[in-house]
Amino acid sequence: MMDEPTVEQNNIEEIAVELSKLQEEIQILKKERDDNNTLTKEALTKRNEINQGISHHLKTAKEYVSKRDETNAQVKELKDTREKAQETLKESRMELSSLSESNEKMGESELRKNRKQMHRLNDQIKKLEWNLQTQILSTNKEKEIIQQLESLSEQFNGIATKVNLSTKETQLWRVINSSQKKLHGLNQQIINAAKESQIYHNLGSQSFQQVNKLRKDANDWHNKFLVTKKKADHFHRDFLSKVRLRHELRQQMKNIQKQIRKERKDQIQSNLEVNVQKAFSKYEAGENLSLSEFRLLVEKGLL
Repeated sequence: MMDEPTVEQNNIEEIAVELSKLQEEIQILKKERDDNNTLTKEALTKRNEINQGISHHLKTAKEYVSKRDETNAQVKELKDTREKAQETLKESRMELSSLSESNEKMGESELRKNRKQMHRLNDQIKKLEWNLQTQILSTNKEKEIIQQLESLSEQFNGIATKVNLSTKETQLWRVINSSQKKLHGLNQQIINAAKESQIYHNLGSQSFQQVNKLRKDANDWHNKFLVTKKKADHFHRDFLSKVRLRHELRQQMKNIQKQIRKERKDQIQSNLEVNVQKAFSKYEAGENLSLSEFRLLVEKGLL
């Protein structure tokens, strides 16, 4: 008959079964932890990449805002200049109106005709003056233009005398004409600058909208990062707990095995002493010894 298993042997078998189950649980926990760590790293990488994009778009948006503000400052400066030009034009017209009251005695038709001719001559004079200022001319050509200017000026002054225009009134006509052209140019500059400012404003708004969208995406990935990290930490804690338990069970098994070996050794030693005692009693009684009994007594130094 086979010997009944001891308590210690039963304990070892139970621990072995528990260790086997525990090892399976450890492997599952390790895989879950590693999988969630991978997801955590991916979410972190994605979030950081998006944050870099946010920084880029923020920088771009601020550059557009800066350009928009610079353009708005130009618009304000142009409007201030236009306001001054408008005031100059208004004052010149009022002054001209006051000076022109003395011409009411002249026939209305003739007055309009003379003034129209004055405008035509004034335009010709301004054109020739512009050519002198901006074109590279030969000496003969310059002399020719100067002579033309003198002739036109004499005609202008002659007509001015007919309509009783003073030198001051003539100057006012020129100031009005110059102011009108200046205002037209300023209006165009203001329109162009305002359009440019609006373009920068729209581009800046688009960049800020992109930033807001990216921030939402970054927050989503950050939340995923937190969720997967929390799961990974949870599985890691369970993993460590199971590993510690496995170590404890293995240590228990070693202790039990050590105890079993000691008990077996003690039992062998006890059985050996009994056999020695029996063999020595037979020897003293003059009985025949078996070979194993003889060897045992020799090993113990009793023969």
